[in-house]
Amino acid sequence: MENITSQRPSFVVSEVILNQEGKFTVKDILDKVKTIILDQFDTIDTLKRYIIEKLNSMCDYGLIGRTDVYYFSI
Repeated sequence: MENITSQRPSFVVSEVILNQEGKFTVKDILDKVKTIILDQFDTIDTLKRYIIEKLNSMCDYGLIGRTDVYYFSI
């Protein structure tokens, strides 16, 4: 990732998700982005909900896949 600390949360989360390979969980994404953009959210739970919404949106567009347990790159 090249200097994404100055980016909006939407760009940071999207880039981290799209750069994942294989299986991953919400916690994997949260661990990678919380040090970068946590200050832009009230709580970790708010950030986690945002990540889940972004993941579900990307699934709807066919950019990633999901099961009941994890998400996966396509």
